[in-house]
Amino acid sequence: MVLMAAQALVYAWAGGVMDSLKFHNTLIFLITSPTIRRDSLMCAILNGLFFIGSYYTLEMVVLPLLRLIITFDFEISKDPGKTTSFSEYILSNPTSTSTISAQDQAANFLVNKVFFWLYHTLWLYPIYFLSNIISQMWYQEIVDATYKLLDEPKLKTKVPIPYLTEKVYQAFLTIGLYLQMFAVTFIPALGGPLCFVHVCWLYSLYSFDYKWDKQGRRLLSRLQYFEERWAYFFGFGFPLASLTAFFPWLVAYGLYALTAPAFIMLAITAHPIEHGPNQINNLTGVSNSRQTTSNPSHSNGLRLPIYFFPKIFAENISWICCGTGGISRNNNRDRASSVS
Repeated sequence: MVLMAAQALVYAWAGGVMDSLKFHNTLIFLITSPTIRRDSLMCAILNGLFFIGSYYTLEMVVLPLLRLIITFDFEISKDPGKTTSFSEYILSNPTSTSTISAQDQAANFLVNKVFFWLYHTLWLYPIYFLSNIISQMWYQEIVDATYKLLDEPKLKTKVPIPYLTEKVYQAFLTIGLYLQMFAVTFIPALGGPLCFVHVCWLYSLYSFDYKWDKQGRRLLSRLQYFEERWAYFFGFGFPLASLTAFFPWLVAYGLYALTAPAFIMLAITAHPIEHGPNQINNLTGVSNSRQTTSNPSHSNGLRLPIYFFPKIFAENISWICCGTGGISRNNNRDRASSVS
């Protein structure tokens, strides 16, 4: 049974990986919808050309050129009678700063650091925040256009808890998940792999969240759905997490924002694989007359409490900041009142 459960987990993980690589499924949306083409192109320009391009312009052009200029100025200041031009100095290709005094090296280091942070503060970080805001609008337009092509209107569901309250709680929950991801890095030997798994889950969550919001799925239902199919979502986020793992976090964000339209469309067309007893029976070829098909959103086993600590964090922060007990406490109170 343990072996069958492990096979079901691997099968679900592989299904997530395969679903995240079916980029050919997005071609029909790109070809058919002008909105999807336009917004995807704008995401590529903003996050690829401007954001990632600006980062590597700093690293590969601006900073090396600045170091050359500063080194040249130091050389001229030490010998005012020197007539070497800057172009001749560059062609000489100086590769060592051993002739520069300790004071000159300290000044060079200070200027580079100051300029580095000024560039980030006045250019890269503003683009980062601008990208977050504008890209969210483009993503939503892509989701609406995709559902329009699929002819799947939004489900009309009763929402007893205000939408804004749930969104605030979800923001605290995401912060709690990031804190959990940071905390696991301190686990000896397992910290790095566990952090990578969290990154995979986060990428999957970002991709599927638009789909669930369009379907009208409530937040706690999303969390349960996610925890019951954690292996699949680990697989779905695996390719993008593997790609971004080799880059600095700003570039990693740019790559995510650049590819997010494709992964959001893939999430809309995907059907996450459960890894409970039903899936094990499917792998073994054994039919189970007791398995329920009337509620495909619910799985019967192998649930991983990924959000246990983030929910505790979100509940307490919601209580401190908003004076409310959060979504879970409100739901429990509503159930208690309905029973009484």
